[in-house]
Amino acid sequence: MIELLLTVFSAAFFVTVVRTTTPLLFATLGGLISDLSGALNVALEGMMLIAALTAVIVSVYAPWYVAVLAGVGAGALLGALMALFHLRFKADIILVGFAVNILATGGTVFALAQATGGDKGTSINLVSKAVPAVDLSFLSAIPAIGPTLTSLLSGHSILSWLAVFTVFAVWFFLYRTPHGLWLRGVGEYPAATEAAGIPVDKVRTWSLIASGALAGIGGAQLAMFNYIGFTRDMTSGRGFIALGAVLLGARHPIGAMLAALLFGIFEALAIVIPNLFSWIPGELIQTIPFAMTFLALILFSYRAQRARQLRTLSKV
Repeated sequence: MIELLLTVFSAAFFVTVVRTTTPLLFATLGGLISDLSGALNVALEGMMLIAALTAVIVSVYAPWYVAVLAGVGAGALLGALMALFHLRFKADIILVGFAVNILATGGTVFALAQATGGDKGTSINLVSKAVPAVDLSFLSAIPAIGPTLTSLLSGHSILSWLAVFTVFAVWFFLYRTPHGLWLRGVGEYPAATEAAGIPVDKVRTWSLIASGALAGIGGAQLAMFNYIGFTRDMTSGRGFIALGAVLLGARHPIGAMLAALLFGIFEALAIVIPNLFSWIPGELIQTIPFAMTFLALILFSYRAQRARQLRTLSKV
């Protein structure tokens, strides 16, 4: 137990948590934006997977930032595709989302085989690039706390720092701008916002595009920093966990960040615990985020039912 506590409170574990949380946080923010607009995006998993492969393939031939932008573009394109089928052709958005996930599962394997000359499992034959880490070693010059700050803050991906900024950018957009009010209004009461002259379908379209773009950044981080390269089904359910984090975080950017951090801690524990206690399988720890997602869905269902009851009572 002492060994576990020393590991959990070490700088190395903190770095691992940041690494595991970053792709999940981007996907969670994407899921939050689409959910608040009334268009639940269950395709986060597929968007991350397609964006990860896109980023890896592009990084073979272009600089890392172009590859990241390509991943973002792939996610945004899938968001626009979902909006087209849901809002223009009136398909159920849940079914459209699952169709994207199915397309990602099989399509990435096919595309990977074409890009690598037949390898359907990994992109080991592709010399892909990585997102650079931010070097803050100069902090070590600060008296007393310098070395500690360096070990905690230095070496993280540029995208990890971007994720922190994005949380507060999303919060500012949602609660301090008119367009954020539009988005929340469309999700809460679309009939009233449409009567006020707000284009409901346009707002939901852009929310799905933004959701896909954020999931795309998460996929790029996963394939260009957490792992250098693409592996079949490498997202491993992170898109679905992100949906649980949205609900567990009370559909608020700060709450979503804390929920994503919680799931990131569990993923980091799944990495370190088997090394400390060989009799505890890592797979058991990895089931915790999915169990938490299940509990979050139950909690959300209970809250929604309570809200409906209160609205009914208020009308009596």
